[in-house]
Amino acid sequence: MNTSTSLSRRATGAAYKVLGAIDHVLHLHTRWPNGRKPQRILAICLSHLGDLVLLTPLFANLRLAYPEAHLAVVCKSVVADIPRSHPAVDEVITYEARWIVRPTSPRAGLLDTLKLIRELHARSYDLLVVCYDHPMDNILRLCTRIPAQVSLEDNGVQPAKSPSSGARARHRIEHAFDLLRTLEVPIVDTAPSLGIPAADAAWVDRWLKEQALNGKTILGVHPGAGGPEKRWPADRFARVAEDLASRYGCKVVITGGPVDVEAVQKFVQKVGCEAVQVPVTLSVARLCALIQRFAILLCNDCGPMHIAAALRVPVIAVFGPGFPQSWGPYPPDPRHVVVAARDSKIESVTPADVLSAFNCSPLPLWLGEKSTAAINHN
Repeated sequence: MNTSTSLSRRATGAAYKVLGAIDHVLHLHTRWPNGRKPQRILAICLSHLGDLVLLTPLFANLRLAYPEAHLAVVCKSVVADIPRSHPAVDEVITYEARWIVRPTSPRAGLLDTLKLIRELHARSYDLLVVCYDHPMDNILRLCTRIPAQVSLEDNGVQPAKSPSSGARARHRIEHAFDLLRTLEVPIVDTAPSLGIPAADAAWVDRWLKEQALNGKTILGVHPGAGGPEKRWPADRFARVAEDLASRYGCKVVITGGPVDVEAVQKFVQKVGCEAVQVPVTLSVARLCALIQRFAILLCNDCGPMHIAAALRVPVIAVFGPGFPQSWGPYPPDPRHVVVAARDSKIESVTPADVLSAFNCSPLPLWLGEKSTAAINHN
């Protein structure tokens, strides 16, 4: 995190503490709907792609509990396709929280923030759900004056801990369940779910046909991640992709957004088999539709990993500083292969480590059967 981003985050946190103290003294809000059925629900989640995917059980269960309610979600524009395509969500409002976006991303200024607060207040929501503990989420929480509010603070939820601390590691998806428990909403749907718009699925069909990939066994590769410490070296991705492509006749398709250009280019330079590159401008909705067509996704600890898991596509994921117990693919699937660095340094994981884990999993049998079926079909 650069200096200006760090200062912005600290200033935002300080402002939240001041507003929080005022709220505590004046008792401006209740913390839950006290048995009342909300008519207009607002969920704030100014977080990343994977977090939005893991929040979808919150949306789904709120819809089951309150089928007539209007459900709106505030999120960053880059990930807005996740709630926008979800059948439980009625409205998506985008806001570019300054301290959690990249230097090249859109940024909301003070006037944008004040405008958003004014708009949210005018829309007469009667229940606010603050999905994570980011300072900007909570500043919006305190400024919108929505009468009933629920956040992770309301039941003393602690962040996920390192397994080495002795505490049971809690998966990130538990945040969604904690919010539902606080609201006393039954947890019926426990797995993440994604909507695939028909227009985006049709685009993927056309693109695969143009690339002569229709009916092929596709190995997706996503070498990007949220930070350099989470990116496995591209040449090692290339070695694993080559091995799987040669053994199972897979066609390699590489995905990545604008921030992943360097990793994608290095992979293309190093890989010894044909690899088809997806446009870097691909929307999240089309990325979801494409991942749904993959046989496997080879990736880092990243948002597309969570998309694949939600779509029941098996993943081969390499973890560095993150903990799979807290951030791994969900729901659990015996086909998932997760290789974590023993020293939290992702560069310590070798291609041999990943291929060994793959060979010891159910994936070779499953992938072999899928490849044979594809060959017979063609």
